Amino acid sequence: MMKWNRIQVLSVLLMTGLVCVIAQAASLNRTDIPAGSNWYVHVNLELIQNSEVGRKLMLETVDEALDDIQREMDIDIRQEIQGITVFGVKLPVHGDPAKEGAVILHGSISTETQAALLSKLESKGAEVSTLNSAGLAYYMVGDGDGSITYSDKDGQVKTENWGHHENLYFAFGASQTMITQNEEMMQNFLDAGAYLGGFEVIDTEALLVLEADRALLQGGANTAGEIGGNWDSSVLKNVDAVGLVIAEDFGGLQIRAQLTANSPDVAMSVRNIVEGLVALKALDESEGVMGEILRQVRFENDGSVLRVNVPIAADQIEAVRDHL
Repeated sequence: MMKWNRIQVLSVLLMTGLVCVIAQAASLNRTDIPAGSNWYVHVNLELIQNSEVGRKLMLETVDEALDDIQREMDIDIRQEIQGITVFGVKLPVHGDPAKEGAVILHGSISTETQAALLSKLESKGAEVSTLNSAGLAYYMVGDGDGSITYSDKDGQVKTENWGHHENLYFAFGASQTMITQNEEMMQNFLDAGAYLGGFEVIDTEALLVLEADRALLQGGANTAGEIGGNWDSSVLKNVDAVGLVIAEDFGGLQIRAQLTANSPDVAMSVRNIVEGLVALKALDESEGVMGEILRQVRFENDGSVLRVNVPIAADQIEAVRDHL
């Protein structure tokens, strides 16, 4: 049975456990994320499916999510959905990106698949209304008489009625589909012609977007208190932004992370903490592949900025996957 948190994100349709991106094997850049966003996650599904490195590292997870969707909806979308970007203004407090932001599906969804999805939602008891904004149609999944059975995080089987959850909005554009519980965000998407990228650029000081030519996974967050909430750690509450990119590199992987603190002293403190943890873990894994990888971790401080780089050879990828 499909978990309820996946159902919320895409009207019993898609997923929260898998977040991915555009068709081409290129990096996401600052123009692909809406201005005002304070976090994003982005995985290159096309590269995962079609490169040896991607298949070794993440294909099993991708296939499990897509199989779950197909079982629930009786529709195979893997040939039409080229990727997904998840983003939002505030960090997801309850791990629900549909409530805290939006999901963008990249790819052209055929009219046949659109009709099948709408029909499937209604057959499950959802009440689907057609609305209009900027001359484009969008849909609202609201209260309905139906219910759905799902397994919670502890494996307990539960039944929920549609009416117990907030309205969900979605719209099919020519190359992007948006799913969100924020109607204003949906209307902004439609005002831009049902295409989210290519206009106002985000504030790079608030949200780090690390780029790479063949990025498999990217993510970033503005961790300021008003965005990310209160941090218990005296160090982390003085960190303003973090970013990550995992990219294919000459048959292996290159993992890069960056952190921007509010002072050089804090950046150095974070380095000392992480460097110590890495050294301890490398000692614990001294005889294995993970030990070799951890001993290759490199740190670089530049004022308030801390950069971490981890090169991973082709024959080390499976060990990384097993530790994810």
